[in-house]
Amino acid sequence: TTSTDCIRCAGVGVYYDGAVRAGRYGQLRLCTCITDQCACSGEAPYQHWDGQGQRHWCICRSYRRRLVETNRLYKEADIPERYRWKFISDFQRTAPDGTALPYVSSALDTVNTTVDMEVATEPQRGFLLYGNPGTGKTLLGVIMLNELILRWAKPGRFLNLSRKYFQRLRDTYSEDSDEYGRTWQIIEELCNMPFLVLDDFGIQRGTDWEMEMLYELVDARYAEQRFTVITTNQDIEEIRKLSRGRIYSRLVEMCLMIPMQGEDYRQHMQPVR
Repeated sequence: TTSTDCIRCAGVGVYYDGAVRAGRYGQLRLCTCITDQCACSGEAPYQHWDGQGQRHWCICRSYRRRLVETNRLYKEADIPERYRWKFISDFQRTAPDGTALPYVSSALDTVNTTVDMEVATEPQRGFLLYGNPGTGKTLLGVIMLNELILRWAKPGRFLNLSRKYFQRLRDTYSEDSDEYGRTWQIIEELCNMPFLVLDDFGIQRGTDWEMEMLYELVDARYAEQRFTVITTNQDIEEIRKLSRGRIYSRLVEMCLMIPMQGEDYRQHMQPVR
């Protein structure tokens, strides 16, 4: 069996190996705390025989199944390529020019606490990451998503509200769309997602219908106590105004508020002329 003391996999038997051997990324692998005990040489159906000729399932079997399932979950999470396979170690504590980012330590401590929860206490209360652009809110939100999918092997989803969500819902009203008639199925699917990152929250200043759809999603996840990470460039006072305060009222209870104010990280990456 795995050990929760295993530094590499923290007891889940699967870890991300960042070494690039083919393509652009590393890959998920079985941890050595599993492979060192494997008695089937990794060959399906993952069985071995003891000295008395009795057949047994190999210790690696359930972890190989977990490896396959976790890979599938990542493929379905809709994580943008820029943030794919980003984990806690990828969040920089300083800007490229060495400028300190004062909010980072407390934010990472919070992430570590969430990810390191015991198996019996799957996280429910999420986070509202707010601050000016370029402070790493989206990256930090995706890091949480990546870490939690790896730890729990449960579905998660990244949803950019400014790009896809409302257009997909509008398509449900078009008879020519494959999504026709699926408005509440889409919301229900997102409601039941164990881990969800809502990116670019609060920039919507559209119709009352958009605000109502946003409220329905937040309210559904609030009611089911689903872990939700929300990133926004908006001031908290602007968030308070959404849907006449109904959305903010739920966010206060379902999310810890983490201010991420600082210099725009991207500006430090511009070449000096």
